[in-house]
Amino acid sequence: MARRPRSRRRSMPTAHRYERTDRVGTLVRSVVASEMERLDEAFEGVVITGVDVDRELTLAVVHYDVRDPDDDDAAAAAFDEHHHRLQRALGARTSLRRTPTLRFRRDYSAVEAERIDDLLAGIAAERDEPDEPDER
Repeated sequence: MARRPRSRRRSMPTAHRYERTDRVGTLVRSVVASEMERLDEAFEGVVITGVDVDRELTLAVVHYDVRDPDDDDAAAAAFDEHHHRLQRALGARTSLRRTPTLRFRRDYSAVEAERIDDLLAGIAAERDEPDEPDER
């Protein structure tokens, strides 16, 4: 009686090589960005810098930045005003079992990076200045 060769278990190929939270974050970002374009002119200078989704997929924190710092209050007010519309659009345009609750936070990383660049430029300028000669 001939033995049948053992079959090796093959690992199932995964369609995606990254976390589900990352995929949901990308989906949230695209839906919110497209809805922002439709809703209000106050979103005109707003850029979504990232979306953090928790492991349970119940909360999505949308990080945004504004091009003009004077528009910060207008952008925050627009997010407050249109929060429910953005949440509803996310539920309608996705096929998620549970739609994550949206939260909006200003992302200050670009402002902080610019401040660090200014500090480093100041240090470099101080090093490049020649020492003043002693007067005799």
